[in-house]
Amino acid sequence: MKKLHLYIITSALILSGCTKFLDIKPKDKFIPITVTDFENMLNSGTIVNFGDQYWDLLSDDAFLPEGEPGNLYTKQQLWGRKIYTFNTSPYEQGANDYLWSEGYKRIFYFNTIINNIMDATEGSEATKKSVRAEAYLGRAMEHLQLVNVYAHHYDAATAATQPGVPIALIADINAKFARNTVKEVYEQVLNDANAAIADLPVKNKLTKFRASKAGGYALLARVYLFMGDYTNARKNADLALSLQSELVNMNGYKITKPGPFPNVPGAPVGWTDIPDGQLNKETIVARHFLRPFGLGQDVCASPELTALFSDNDKRWTLYYANGWPPAPPFNYMTRYQVKIYLRGDFYSNFLNVPELYLIRAECLARENNMTDALADINKLRSNRIVPAAYVAYAPADFGNDAERVLRFVLEERRRELAFTGMRVIDLKRLNKETRFQKTIKHTAEGRVYELLPGSNNYLRQLWPNATVFNPDWPLNP
Repeated sequence: MKKLHLYIITSALILSGCTKFLDIKPKDKFIPITVTDFENMLNSGTIVNFGDQYWDLLSDDAFLPEGEPGNLYTKQQLWGRKIYTFNTSPYEQGANDYLWSEGYKRIFYFNTIINNIMDATEGSEATKKSVRAEAYLGRAMEHLQLVNVYAHHYDAATAATQPGVPIALIADINAKFARNTVKEVYEQVLNDANAAIADLPVKNKLTKFRASKAGGYALLARVYLFMGDYTNARKNADLALSLQSELVNMNGYKITKPGPFPNVPGAPVGWTDIPDGQLNKETIVARHFLRPFGLGQDVCASPELTALFSDNDKRWTLYYANGWPPAPPFNYMTRYQVKIYLRGDFYSNFLNVPELYLIRAECLARENNMTDALADINKLRSNRIVPAAYVAYAPADFGNDAERVLRFVLEERRRELAFTGMRVIDLKRLNKETRFQKTIKHTAEGRVYELLPGSNNYLRQLWPNATVFNPDWPLNP
């Protein structure tokens, strides 16, 4: 293990700040030289991961029951309990904040490609640009995630002065990095996304873990939504959907028993036959959480989230369950009137078609185009709701009230994207609007914890293992 200024852990690669690698190849270290070498970096086990689902414990979607049986609060590691109770410093010195360390590790992989691929041996210039484009997209996604976890949400009025995260653009493990502003990070994300789109292939290479042009537009749609630029968010959602728009009817999926671990006593019940993220037709660019099952079996849907679902919604019946083996299984629905979150199969938490329909619907609703907004929501719901219960909504069902339509769109976004790492960002951005502000309450060990709109407690403190080597970085409040 090597201590770096950003405190990431490199494996297999020696990264250099020069435009070319050193002529001397260090013993037992791999230095990419050919285009195939760089492509293999994109195919590596490091790159197929993204984010950390435990951030969702901060949100109003999460509920951790206490007491036995069925205790999920003390089951969490200390840092998980701290996140749930809105502690801004869940990771102490020496504890690994994977979202930070793995995020910057992947950025350094992407930088190695971006900084060096055009000088690689073999391969055409078009191929090299295509590989570089995938790295641009990956780097943009990582910086976007990091700035939303460790900084206040983007606000045009304050982004130029609020601390964001360090922008890493060179593959030099010994370089000194500053903490850039939120505005600077977003500008870099937009630059990388546009650079990616220019050369991304129309189709994913080999697997959906590799990027496509639709992924570039999907990224831009997400960034502009976060920025509150609904015109550009809708424009890029349109462009992405023009390249990939297929939804899959979830009525064709079922719960499988006994699940993927038939030889384990008390084998889990509740996994589905929904395809792996890279095989799912709704996936644009695939990634998995670093911990493959994430919060599966470790958190319940909050009473508020539970109330948004019905038993006619396949997302509710496939991704959540009343109880969980081994056991006899404890019934959370009987005791708490909620379900435990399972979704114990791999799925893509990166860029997917359903999010694009939700982005476009929100933008249309904000433009008072209620008919088209509901058309997108109806299309999504027709692939999620049991046919006998499905209803196609029209503006008249909401009293032709654009505010009610927008709220319904946002509820649908919450249902579809629950526990995918999006809810906390949505809370932060919606708190910018007085009409959507809310206080979140979590109860643990007899105490009620509150997270107020715009609170500094939304900001995770920079990882101590990184800040100890960078005492000049301004810390979060």
